Amino acid sequence: MKLLFIENRHKTYFFEAIANQLKEKGHSIYWLVQNKQFLPSSNFKTHIIDYPSEKIKEFEKDKDVEGVIESDRQLNHFKKTDTYYFYYYSDKIENYLKELKPDFVFGEATAFHELLTIYNCKKLGILYLNPSTCRFPAGRFSFYKYDTLEPYYGSGEILDEKNAVKIIDEIVNRQIAPDYMKPISVSRKHKIKDKILKMYSYFNGEKFNTPHPFFKFKVEQQKKKNIKMWDNKATKEVEKNSFFKVLYPLQMQPEANIDVWGKKYRNQQNLIQEIYEALPPKTILYIKPNPKSKYELTEELISYIYKNERIKMLHHSIKMKAILPKIDLVVTVTGTIAIECILSNKPIVTLIETINNLAKNCIYIENLKDDLKDVVSNIEAKKFNFLDKQEKIAFLNILSSTSYKGKVSDPYTDKTSIFKENIDNLVFAFNSIIKPNE
Repeated sequence: MKLLFIENRHKTYFFEAIANQLKEKGHSIYWLVQNKQFLPSSNFKTHIIDYPSEKIKEFEKDKDVEGVIESDRQLNHFKKTDTYYFYYYSDKIENYLKELKPDFVFGEATAFHELLTIYNCKKLGILYLNPSTCRFPAGRFSFYKYDTLEPYYGSGEILDEKNAVKIIDEIVNRQIAPDYMKPISVSRKHKIKDKILKMYSYFNGEKFNTPHPFFKFKVEQQKKKNIKMWDNKATKEVEKNSFFKVLYPLQMQPEANIDVWGKKYRNQQNLIQEIYEALPPKTILYIKPNPKSKYELTEELISYIYKNERIKMLHHSIKMKAILPKIDLVVTVTGTIAIECILSNKPIVTLIETINNLAKNCIYIENLKDDLKDVVSNIEAKKFNFLDKQEKIAFLNILSSTSYKGKVSDPYTDKTSIFKENIDNLVFAFNSIIKPNE
């Protein structure tokens, strides 16, 4: 099989460890590289896209390319204004895909060149797969098709009742967390080295995924101010009163979970306003910040929430475990909280349809204005559907059977991701979807 991997900074070396074993199994391995500072080894056939030397004066706009532009973190957070290079890279990627004709393309769905590759793979009928954590059960991942949360194949593994009940209890009692939520330990030395590498990369032409160091510094300083401002205005408890209580947990940005998979709702200030206006009058909307808050916390968002009496900011120090029992309904776009709510029978609404909506107590709504009030009414009338023990086990087994054993990360944030045992698990999974009938 002809397999193409897409460079993604440090993630490149994680994929490279997998690619080395797949090459030994007889597969032809190719790489498409945007950032020259993160090259895989010379063992592979690597295609490097040259940085554009001058602006393209004329190009025909394409709605799909413009869609990629909408998700770009450089434009959304780091004051970049040029968009010409999206069309330059899209042409280069399309031509390379036509020439190579890979059987599979593997990469993330985060950086602009990956999203452009996904767009061109769709156009050319080439399967692009994004290996990413399935959140629960922990230590597992799924291959997601293109830029969606739709799993491709799966191990088919079914948990026995004893193990399933144990995992459900651990999730409900928040005794375990998804792999991506576990603490990251990077030494100061490695952080400095990484910053120097990114600066070197920027000043050598990679200005498309790498922000200007000055703007990056300013944005980081503003982020710290915003977090402090949020907590100064935030409450440390959910009030005891007769109001119906709704929780919206902010999703961290930039992050594919909302910027790509939940792109329709990537402006979370607008979304909070939509939710607020769709709720009945005797309702309080609580906003919980992400524990790793980044650029989703803005001065404008804080000001909007603070001006509305029935919207409350929750302090960063408050744990979800203390909040959830006091909440009547949770609303999320694509958050992990959906799985936790499903298994703890906490009413949950999602704004993007995913595999989680196969559970009858996880409601997908297309129209906030028309549908959210109905959900609230059903909960108040005690007409909301809940899962029994066997239904919870069945749902957990959907997640298990559509995923594979293995941890998807990168050696910069998690050295264990390239340990032999983990890579062996990943290679087994990769090979099983490359040759699904064997």
